[in-house]
This record gives sequence, structure tokens and C-alpha cells, in this order.
Amino acid sequence: MKHTPLPILLILPILLLTSPIQAALVTHYPFDADGSATVGADATLGGSASIDNSDYAVGSGSLALSAATDDALGEDGAVSGDSFTWTSDIRTVAFWMKGTAGDHGDSFSTLISLGAGTGAGERFDVRLDGDALRLEVQSGGFTTSSIVADDQWHHIAVVVPIDEATVSDVQYYIDGLYVDNFNHTRAIATAEGPLRIGDSYQDNGRDFKGNIDDVRLYDSALSAQEIADLAAVPEPSTICLLVRRPGSHFL
Repeated sequence: MKHTPLPILLILPILLLTSPIQAALVTHYPFDADGSATVGADATLGGSASIDNSDYAVGSGSLALSAATDDALGEDGAVSGDSFTWTSDIRTVAFWMKGTAGDHGDSFSTLISLGAGTGAGERFDVRLDGDALRLEVQSGGFTTSSIVADDQWHHIAVVVPIDEATVSDVQYYIDGLYVDNFNHTRAIATAEGPLRIGDSYQDNGRDFKGNIDDVRLYDSALSAQEIADLAAVPEPSTICLLVRRPGSHFL
């Protein structure tokens, strides 16, 4: 995975010692900033996005998304300032989400979107189909039977465990438990692009309404135990100081 960061300064962030594989953490958005924030550390909040300090899964805030605008640019939610080139690389996407059954935005409301373009496999979207979880990779995807838009917070982890994977190789976990693999023969070939949260590069009808929290991208396949640890630790238990590695954002 190629990571193209913006110029950054060295800072001293808080590290959760209970968090898995810090060396593999590419980027992290806890969305704990003050509710008045419009631009965070290397992320821009779009017209439908704000920080919610009253409803969150971990920390002290979450990304609130109203799905109130449609700018056709894939920028209604939060958009990273960094660009990523994943192609077919191993990865883990982990985050918390909360959506209302039958009322979570557009028809193809998207939670997490990587990549860009219209070529087969070039987009990597974790979204909802009805109230169920779906993975969509441009010209291929799979809708699970797992209902996650039910007015409750759920931890979602999507793992690409091998290079040159197809959709059928990709695993998904809900609330720290492995559920199943997605099922489709389409090869994953994620194009270069930013991380979009609550919206998709393919914007039409894809704005999510609800809350998203503690978004993490790893350039490794987290184990079942590491994912369970992420879902089970709501608050920091021990802290220490270190120099931030590129791509670790604290918004």
C-alpha cells in the first residue's frame, strides 16, 4: 500500500496500549474534536458532516452525518487529506457505526469508501443495502444478511487477508466476532484516492445518515483477537507518549 501524506508536524498523541498492531496503523480518526470544528487533522468535514459530542461509541465524540446535501463529488461526509494507493494489498478497515432502521440516508448509503474510478474493482465501499452490510468494489459486491442499521452502535471490521484477493476472500466481523466472508469473484484492485467517510467516490444516492466513530485503516490483516480487542475497549485504560507516525490522525 502506497501512502501519500500531506506535510505534517511531529506531535505527541495519546496511544492506547490496548490497541492492536500500532506499527500497521495507517490512519485513525477518533472524531473527538470540539463540536465547532469544521476542519480536522488532515480531514475535511463536508456539508453533511459535523462532530457530535453527545452520541459516540468511544472517546468523546463521533462523526454525525445528516445526508442533507448532494454535491456529486463524494465529499459530503469526511474526506482525508492524504491519498492512498491500495491496489490489491492486504488491509483492515475498522470502525463503529450507528444508523436508524429504514432511515439511514440515501438508497446506497456508504459508510467507508476507498479508491476512485469506474474500472472493475477500483472502488472499495463498505455500505448498507437496506439495513444490511454490503461490500462493493465496482462491478461486483455482496450483500450480507447481517442487519447493522438498527439504532444501536456496532463495531465493523472488514479484512482483506491476502494480496490479489477477490471479494470472496474478504472477511467481515461485527461487534468483535467473525461472521463470514463476502461472496463474489470480482478481483479487488482499489485505485488511488482518499478515504471517504459517510459518502462514496461514486456519489449519486450514497450519502449515509447516522454516526460513525473511531475509523481505523491498517496495512495488515488483523487477527480475530485483535479485532475483538478493538470492539471490547471503549475507553483508554493506559496511556503513553510517542512521536506520531505519518498517517495517524487525531480529529
